[in-house]
Amino acid sequence: MEYYRQRFVEELNDEGVVSVRTFEWPPAEVLQTMAPRDYEAHFLDWVASQKQNAKDRAREFLDRSNCLDRFNRLHTQLERQSVIPFVGAGLSRPTGFPLWGTFLGGLTADYPGIADQVRAHLALYEYEQAAQLVLDRMGADVFAEAVQNAFGSRIKTLKGPVQLLPLLFKRGCLTTNFDYVLNRVYEASDCRLKGEFAGTRLNEAPRRLAGEPHCLLRLHGEADSAQGRVLTGGEYTACYGEGGNYREIFKLLIANTSLLFLGCSLSVDRTVHALREIKQAAVVETPRHYAFLPLTDGMDREARRNELVQADIHPIWYPPEDHDLAIEDLLISLMEGGLHE
Repeated sequence: MEYYRQRFVEELNDEGVVSVRTFEWPPAEVLQTMAPRDYEAHFLDWVASQKQNAKDRAREFLDRSNCLDRFNRLHTQLERQSVIPFVGAGLSRPTGFPLWGTFLGGLTADYPGIADQVRAHLALYEYEQAAQLVLDRMGADVFAEAVQNAFGSRIKTLKGPVQLLPLLFKRGCLTTNFDYVLNRVYEASDCRLKGEFAGTRLNEAPRRLAGEPHCLLRLHGEADSAQGRVLTGGEYTACYGEGGNYREIFKLLIANTSLLFLGCSLSVDRTVHALREIKQAAVVETPRHYAFLPLTDGMDREARRNELVQADIHPIWYPPEDHDLAIEDLLISLMEGGLHE
């Protein structure tokens, strides 16, 4: 309820301050102090209306994109706790952290000689090539300092639908993010994480999750340490290439579990390639995976669908006008029993 309470207070305070001569108070504080029972009753009514509005909006755009049945199948699997979220940078953006393209592009301010090349890579979603170019020019120490400065901040105010994850997912999370948003989200909930794996410790994760689930797997490392970090072309090759262990880790993790990609573009993505290789090499059927993705204007849905299905990823499309609201609507609808009726 704290997620809703924060929003409720913000909405009340948007109406302006309560003034008496030279004194001013936020409306939420006045209502809670002067009429606490009315405040709480109004809050509960507001929460109920917010949930219903979210379900109505989600049903409308899912029906329009022909994804309603797929969404309800996802909800059924979630009820069985056979879904783990795969959290990308898009869910950290509302809290104030940059997307990869913005971060890498900004690093060229002190290195203008590579700015055009970096922009060209980013335009093609070639983030690892852009990162490798920047690292080679600025050096490992400067690059590590930049990563820690951008993503190592221990934020105090969480924002966005990422705050809903502990209410839905009890088996843990996978992320490629360097920041600590998920740590804070779960620490603030009644469903705290029982462990965290990154770098070489990822080898322990499949066995640990089988015996004691609800852990955070940092597939690409964390901001405060360059050990186990996966961002540049060389680092990706070491982990996902011939001698790497990431495909085997994925294979074990998804043996009986579906992934739900949240805040991930899945454009040119090593994770997608790894899942594709697992599916192609499998002698039995692999689990289906899902992704909340924006249905942008002019998208070739058939081509995109064919690309994703090679990794057994099935899109649940949402309107791109307000990403955060749409993802929130979908998560609330999952929390509130799906949209089966």
